[in-house]
Amino acid sequence: MTNSSEEQQTSSPAETTVEVVIQPATPELNVEPEQVPHVITTQPLPPMPEHDESVAVVMWEATVTGRRLIDEMINLGSFYIAQEEKAEGHDFNEYVMPYGKLPLNVIRNYNLRIVDTGRYRMLKEIRNNKMLKSKSEVAACNDFASWLIKLQKDNFPDKKIILVFFEPRHSKILQLFQALERFRLLDDVNKILLGCVNGWDLLRQQVHDLRDEHRMVLKALADHHLGADTPLESAVQRAQALHKILRKVHGGRINTGVLKENLISCEHLLEQVKKIKEELIKEAQWRPVFADMFRQGIKPRRRAGFLRHLLVESGITYAGVTETFKEKKDDGVIEIVKEKIKGKNEADVEEVIKLLNQHLANPDKPIRRGSGRRAPRTRSLCAVTELDKQPPSKTEEENNNDPAKVISVVVATPTVLSEV
Repeated sequence: MTNSSEEQQTSSPAETTVEVVIQPATPELNVEPEQVPHVITTQPLPPMPEHDESVAVVMWEATVTGRRLIDEMINLGSFYIAQEEKAEGHDFNEYVMPYGKLPLNVIRNYNLRIVDTGRYRMLKEIRNNKMLKSKSEVAACNDFASWLIKLQKDNFPDKKIILVFFEPRHSKILQLFQALERFRLLDDVNKILLGCVNGWDLLRQQVHDLRDEHRMVLKALADHHLGADTPLESAVQRAQALHKILRKVHGGRINTGVLKENLISCEHLLEQVKKIKEELIKEAQWRPVFADMFRQGIKPRRRAGFLRHLLVESGITYAGVTETFKEKKDDGVIEIVKEKIKGKNEADVEEVIKLLNQHLANPDKPIRRGSGRRAPRTRSLCAVTELDKQPPSKTEEENNNDPAKVISVVVATPTVLSEV
């Protein structure tokens, strides 16, 4: 019995699959069905797709002021190098002068600030104390499209380009496509662009020791694979670091077959931009209801955004709620909200109903809510001290009533000030 089971469980060292076969319980083996060992079958890893020579990989990165479509791009960077050894690299790096102020996270992370002299504004590198040459957004996007077309024409005229970016959310790439569409450059780019690939998704699938999302940032990946001294301040430096990480993870050569399996088409990105704009239009109709909450602290603003998203997601419109309130008053609002919003927290639904009823009852008066912040310390809010409550002494009254002891006030003129 032992010999037969050992023969069944042994396998040659060259095989990658270990298979254990269960035999039914027989009187000869005298083995009960409950004591039969379980089957453990290990399947080999799926083979890597073959390298596709018909595409070229170009890295793209950007520095932006935020994640929304209305935010601005400050730095555009791109990098390309052929797959062959000792190939020459091509890079693109340009700065854009934003209309607004730089947020604090951009100043700290990328060492950039705006110098405003009153007559002109310039971008400055804090670490090197160096002024940077910047352009407008339309000029930078035009230069990037021209560089991409020239790169394809001079180096690989028969190939299509896959643009690789790195971010958990598709915010930077959507800002790029929105800008290209706005400036009418997308038609020329689509002729040479096959699609885009998110490098964050690729590395999350293949880098098993950094699966946590809070560690799947470019800084942590660069420290792990390239070294702690890898520069990541400018967009072109981050694009070069992303290329080196992907090349190392893929074994010295980026597998374009894997990239084509995770390809995101340009049409899909444009549809996402269109969908986000439609949602923003739907959210804008609720501005009178939540305007006062958005003027308060961070917690009321987050709460207002969450409640507004509930209304937009359920399909309730401001015009429909207004008509219902005119006909049925508060009961109509309660009925339509509970009918549309289902499966949500009851406290959230009740708060939405309360806010809508308060606004529709007084549409011209903003709703006031406590922000939880401490009021400013001004003299008008300070309590009267005990010293101020004491009556004035007799000597003070005599001095105040005596005209000879009253100090005369001389009006200061420019000549007097200059003499002093």
